[in-house]
Amino acid sequence: MEFFGGGYGLERFLTRCFCLGLGSVLVCWCAVVFLVKEEGWHFSFLVCVVLPPVVAYLAVRGRREMHAGMAASAAVLALVTLPLTFVLASLESS
Repeated sequence: MEFFGGGYGLERFLTRCFCLGLGSVLVCWCAVVFLVKEEGWHFSFLVCVVLPPVVAYLAVRGRREMHAGMAASAAVLALVTLPLTFVLASLESS
């Protein structure tokens, strides 16, 4: 089955979104620990603490139930979490 016009199957797409979703939890939580040590606590770090488990839930459920939209939303949220946190932290500190 062709998916998004390429040679990728739906299962490969769901697996990549799953890995990206689970990996974002570790990356975001490590970034929060590092940034708290360096800069101190900002309320914008709550985005980086709360959003990754939601992303992981969407990725796991999207893969299990074969929902490409749910997996794609998890991938987008995983990619947007850290930049959103940094933008909110810079707005909060100024």
